[in-house]
Amino acid sequence: MAQNPKALVTDLIVRAHHTAISVKDFEPAKRFYCDVLGFVVVGDIDHRHDPGLAEAVGMPEGVDCHWMMLEREGYHIELFKWYTPVGQLGPNRQCDLGYTHVAFQVKNVEEAYKRVIAAGFKTNAPPLSLRGGKAKVIYVQAPEDFITELVEYS
Repeated sequence: MAQNPKALVTDLIVRAHHTAISVKDFEPAKRFYCDVLGFVVVGDIDHRHDPGLAEAVGMPEGVDCHWMMLEREGYHIELFKWYTPVGQLGPNRQCDLGYTHVAFQVKNVEEAYKRVIAAGFKTNAPPLSLRGGKAKVIYVQAPEDFITELVEYS
């Protein structure tokens, strides 16, 4: 099926900006992204319920959340803890439908593995070579079992 070039927004995209993550327990998530991955807080609003937020995110009026924007080298992680409505947490395997993980390229995945283990985080496996040796990866179990991939390319 041919796409209508006038319907595409390709020419309007400047760059990838952020990944949004909704968590039940805000502080462990903040510590993981800031203390382990090196993000810094660039915005923080507790009890955010600005006009239009509910409509923008497709939820009923009266939403209330803790919102924080984290930044590292121009890329952002947007953290949410929803007070109203309270979200549901369920297991999310890599084979499940929808977004499954966020990935960061690293210089040395073996060293990254040692450091995340020393910081008390688990990985699905030790560093593994994939794609015929072109990539070496670990999948870190971040707070609330969200997966963060650290990948080294050769």
